[in-house]
Amino acid sequence: MGFLLMVVLSDDEVALLRSLLTALRGIKIRDIDKAMVILAKADRRGRP
Repeated sequence: MGFLLMVVLSDDEVALLRSLLTALRGIKIRDIDKAMVILAKADRRGRP
């Protein structure tokens, strides 16, 4: 079962999305994994 979702974006939103995707394309998987570990450690410390 599928559906089609159409979103209308302004020129500024398209430019922002394009720059975000370009930045994400440059990030290496290993860097993302390191960031996830750091966030998980910080999350564990913040819990009672």
